[in-house]
Amino acid sequence: MKALLKNWLLPINCNSFLNKNKMGFLLILFFLLFKYSNSQIANYVNNGSFEVPKYFNAQKAKYWEATDTTKYVGVMYSAIIPPYLVPTSGPTYQWPRTGNAWFASTLLFKPNTPQTARGYPRNTLKGTLQAGKTYCVKFYSNITNNSTYGVDGLGAYFGDNTTDTIHYCMTPITYLTPQIQNPVNNILSDTLNWTLITGTFVANGTEKYMMLGNFKSDAATNSVMINSTTTVIASEVIYDDVSVIDIDLPAFAGPDVWGIPLNSVYLGRPQDVGIDEACMWYHLPNTTTAIDTAAGINVTVATTTQTYMVKQDICGNVKYDTVIVYASATGINEQETILDNVNLFPNPASDELNIALSVQTNIDFNRIFIYNSIGQLIREEEITFKNNKAFINTANLQSGVYYLNMKGINKRFVIAK
Repeated sequence: MKALLKNWLLPINCNSFLNKNKMGFLLILFFLLFKYSNSQIANYVNNGSFEVPKYFNAQKAKYWEATDTTKYVGVMYSAIIPPYLVPTSGPTYQWPRTGNAWFASTLLFKPNTPQTARGYPRNTLKGTLQAGKTYCVKFYSNITNNSTYGVDGLGAYFGDNTTDTIHYCMTPITYLTPQIQNPVNNILSDTLNWTLITGTFVANGTEKYMMLGNFKSDAATNSVMINSTTTVIASEVIYDDVSVIDIDLPAFAGPDVWGIPLNSVYLGRPQDVGIDEACMWYHLPNTTTAIDTAAGINVTVATTTQTYMVKQDICGNVKYDTVIVYASATGINEQETILDNVNLFPNPASDELNIALSVQTNIDFNRIFIYNSIGQLIREEEITFKNNKAFINTANLQSGVYYLNMKGINKRFVIAK
């Protein structure tokens, strides 16, 4: 795949490759545009639902570790790997909130005594958070059935490489102040239902790790007895569905697409924890009854043009996007015909790029999407054709290779300044 992409970026090879391999070129290009069409990270947490591959013979959730890897952090429980401890396990009976697994960690042991233990599971984020950006943080917790106490104090801390220097994560790490904190005296005591802990914070641009746990001292931690019959004097918490999402993340339904009737097409982003439940899909003109809740969905192509809308709610910041699914009897062959008759000039361009149609079509090309060489969407705007010609201002584009998308038709162009 990388080799093919490299050839596309070389003008001397591009035309011969396109002429000889139109079908393959289109399929691969569409795949890349889909894969990277919204390459901005949605949920920054890796494996936010603590899943493991089926038959993976270890109880460790990928991307999660102890803050000090030589110390205890907790145990991952799964319904799909031996010994199949979900929903029934030693400490509790609980189904995952989503997926097939959850993670258990000690929150507080023997409150108000020196004999305390803490687990601080740490996640290496998908990318460093951006300075000045506000992030919506969510995770769900539940107290195990055999816990003696319900407690408050559960929070999420975001830090830089200095978290690597922590070597005593079995004791309270009180010198760290979590950016997200369960409210004081909001004691977690529910052993049946998942409790949402959420909040927002502004990043300083150095945060690359997320840690979960109780960062309070014993004296500052409030507790209440919930089970006096258990022989284990402890409070144990389980986690599921952890997400960190830019509150200003654009809603993304994907570029307009063609499809063969009765076939399936995918709309939106790849599915992931947090962003899935934030997105509701509607089949327009119906805007009251959602057809699905997920970051991206598969829909069956109808015999007529259909429009879908996604409504995205990130910590109360609501955004919308729409996508058109065109029915095509010939599918990609029709796209090839139109592709051959859409011309961009001059190419390379500098401050202005012209678009010319050399074939009559009833498709209304009134919106364009511009992607950079790795498939990131960098511009979306309305255009108007006059005598089958339109132009766009490219003065603010840096030198490089770009792709222009109109109703699923993709054309390569170069900016040289």
